[in-house]
Amino acid sequence: MNYNTPTDRLLQILVTLGQSGEAISAKELSEQLSQPLSSTYRHLKTLLRWGLAEENGQGRYLPGPACLQLAKKFDREAVLVTLAKAELKRLAEQSQESVALMVPSNGQAICIELVDSPQPLRCCYQKGLAQPLLVGASARVLLAYMDEAQSLPILQAQGIESEEIATYQRNFAEIRATGYAVSLSEIDDGIWGVSAPVVDSRNRLLGAISLMAPAIRAQHRSERLIRWTQDVALRLSARLD
Repeated sequence: MNYNTPTDRLLQILVTLGQSGEAISAKELSEQLSQPLSSTYRHLKTLLRWGLAEENGQGRYLPGPACLQLAKKFDREAVLVTLAKAELKRLAEQSQESVALMVPSNGQAICIELVDSPQPLRCCYQKGLAQPLLVGASARVLLAYMDEAQSLPILQAQGIESEEIATYQRNFAEIRATGYAVSLSEIDDGIWGVSAPVVDSRNRLLGAISLMAPAIRAQHRSERLIRWTQDVALRLSARLD
């Protein structure tokens, strides 16, 4: 994506800091985002001043403490999260597996709420974790229920060729027909997942309910897990204006 205004570029740095798995240098940010190094330093100084970034003492940067305040405010005020919490807890108790609320943002699927499986062997996932909108049940459901004007640029930005896009679009049509997507070892080996869309009363996509489990435990009861996940997504959708 191209970001042309200084505000866009500053926010792009902030988002990249949040998405990075470790602290990142100004030079790496500059190269990754195709921004001049001088501009990158200037934007980092602004983020540091506002507490939205911090420097680790080794010339590398990560999100600052003010981001935690924003996250806590999001948890308290986000209608979708508030409505979903009880449903996610019920599904996790019913299935004894990990369940998550996923939303699309900036070309990624982001986990904004998570209830872990109580079992020792479980899928390792984290609230706040993001993955590209491309593979996995969550990503495919979110793409399938987006308008094509939204999903097509995302696929193109990830290097999907025009002849492959037709295949993806056929898969999206199948997902819409069944109302869910299933994955097996698409992101992590041995992990089975199912995802169903959350839409409002005007059929606008808001997110997805996803259940993740070790394949060895999930596959013999996959029909029940799919049905339970769909039921939660439908109940949550029915409560949204």
